[in-house]
Amino acid sequence: MKTHKIAIIILILCLHTNLFADIAPNPIKARSISPKDPTSIRMESEKVIIDLYNDSSVVTCLFNMKNLGEQEKLQIGFPEMKFHYYRNKSKIDESKRFQVKENGRVVKFDFSDSLRYDKEYRKKLESYQIKEEWYLWESEFQQGEAKTIEVQYSLPYGMLYKTNERFFTYLLSTGANWKGTIGKAEITVNLKDIEMDSIISQKPSNCIISNDQLIWTFSDFEPTTKDDIKINYNSSKILYTGKKPIPPVFILDENLDKEFDLKSIEPNVIASIEVIKKPEETKKYTNQNNGVVKIYTKDFVLTELKRLIKAKSKEKIVLPDYDRLKEDYRLFINEDEVDFAKIIGFNTKSVAKLEIIDLKDEQNKIMIELKK
Repeated sequence: MKTHKIAIIILILCLHTNLFADIAPNPIKARSISPKDPTSIRMESEKVIIDLYNDSSVVTCLFNMKNLGEQEKLQIGFPEMKFHYYRNKSKIDESKRFQVKENGRVVKFDFSDSLRYDKEYRKKLESYQIKEEWYLWESEFQQGEAKTIEVQYSLPYGMLYKTNERFFTYLLSTGANWKGTIGKAEITVNLKDIEMDSIISQKPSNCIISNDQLIWTFSDFEPTTKDDIKINYNSSKILYTGKKPIPPVFILDENLDKEFDLKSIEPNVIASIEVIKKPEETKKYTNQNNGVVKIYTKDFVLTELKRLIKAKSKEKIVLPDYDRLKEDYRLFINEDEVDFAKIIGFNTKSVAKLEIIDLKDEQNKIMIELKK
């Protein structure tokens, strides 16, 4: 097992927060500080209690440590993960969010970066180029001395981008920095406002599920990434997806239909769909700037065409149904070929001439000439 003079406490939460949806989804990983000499401090046991909420987590850790060697002074570090917060917290806020005790006595901690007031460093930190800082505190162990170190902190929840799925990760693997193996570890996750059937998955597999708890236990082990605790669950809260879009105004066969549902109409009865977006055109139909959709059915277009032919053609003609009409005829207005839906709304007084031309080897033509 790797040993270090300056060691890292074995715990860390790894999460992607929904506060910064535009950042890359890189999990936080603890990085130890390289010392010259090995440490003789062993973690005899650890007990971790996690209260997991939809919006946050509160973690309390008890570490029973013992010095297996001579008197030793060392620094103990913990990643503060400040980048999860949009604005930097004050010292008072930090002390409330993160606390350390040794044998029940509160320990003063400080931050590791010596560039805290360096503008370039702060710029990188605030733009998430630097993904972690550290809490550090001094500790001293007499020969053979045992201590209980308590760490308590809270963090926001982890969330997969644009989904209702959330997760929590606790890295046991960082405990490999202490002397020898870890004697015993017990991790208990209390589901506070999360239903058990919302749990999608939990790792590793040696999890015991009891009521609203997930419990893992390990004995005399050297932790690796395979031992890291990972929980995926669905939030019971409704995912905010932004303002609901205002639906467009639908006009069906020249009639405004405020309650129209596009799913209610069969696609095979539609002759034409026209979408109007320009404000100067949509204001003819609505005061809302949300667009207009004009739909014409085949029966309506055919009826309008028959009306026009009856009013303006000297010839008597029996038109087939709309689908056959499209196969047998082509419509021209002022010598330009157009879709049959273009005759909608034509005033017969605006038509100067209407002529039907029968052709043997190609589609027949309906020629309409408008008054100038």
